[in-house]
Amino acid sequence: MKTAEAFLSAIERRAKLFAPTANATFRAHRELCSWVLDPLARWADAAYGEQAFDDAALGYAKYCLGVAQAQQSYERAGKYTPEAMPEIVSGVYEDEGYMVPYMLAAILIYAFWPSMIAHIALFRDEFLRRLPRNATVLELASGHGVLSLLAAQERPDIRVVGLDISPPAVAVAKRLLAASGHGERVSFAVADALRSANPGETTTTYQGIISAMLAEHLPTPKPLFDSLGAQTAPQGLVFFSTALESAQRDHVFEFHRESEPLRMAEDAGLRVLRLVSDSSATPPQARFVPRATAMLLQAR
Repeated sequence: MKTAEAFLSAIERRAKLFAPTANATFRAHRELCSWVLDPLARWADAAYGEQAFDDAALGYAKYCLGVAQAQQSYERAGKYTPEAMPEIVSGVYEDEGYMVPYMLAAILIYAFWPSMIAHIALFRDEFLRRLPRNATVLELASGHGVLSLLAAQERPDIRVVGLDISPPAVAVAKRLLAASGHGERVSFAVADALRSANPGETTTTYQGIISAMLAEHLPTPKPLFDSLGAQTAPQGLVFFSTALESAQRDHVFEFHRESEPLRMAEDAGLRVLRLVSDSSATPPQARFVPRATAMLLQAR
């Protein structure tokens, strides 16, 4: 049976430049990282076969190199320089050849990037384990679907709905779902996550909402926070994360301070229960410090 070690072996074979950091991060946080990667290894093997691990490693290398190049451009330009939104949609979110390895890489960063480790702990220990029994959970921009599947794995009593604008991403999520055995409690659909709550209409509410690394992809995050405020049931919980001063091909909105998403959450009627923010390795002369920030929010 495949475990996290299958991903590490593939990284050492196919993405050697990034293997030392991946190995060091995993070894330092083995229990937490295994919580993500052990079930993922089983699902990926069942859904895609042995090739999935090399594909994931190659996607991870391309992803990391792309992030480094985008950050260099950010330092030179002094601002994000993303592609125009139509090009992002057609060239990223609807391009299966790009999106599938991108999705696999987007899973691995949770266990291999030091800046993401605290996110796993917050998601599992303070979001999932605090949800009420038989909760209904919505994941906005669910992408690869792994957070939804891990939620169902951790909490056999809950139901999860994942929405994403990208058909290739939803296809990845559905293949992993079929391999996971959680098909009766988890579903994925192609939909605009922010249109799931329409002003003036009766809005379905959820005891838990996941919004992971979405806000920075939007021209303005305000509609996202408004949607979170409208769709979270009273005393419901939200796991929210975003990137600060961290450029990528499709990062559009530029957060500079942790207080910025915090204030947006409060303005939308959400209370911040906990915030974690960790930086990546940054040259001393850099103008910008890329960080990964996550918050546990509660509806007032």
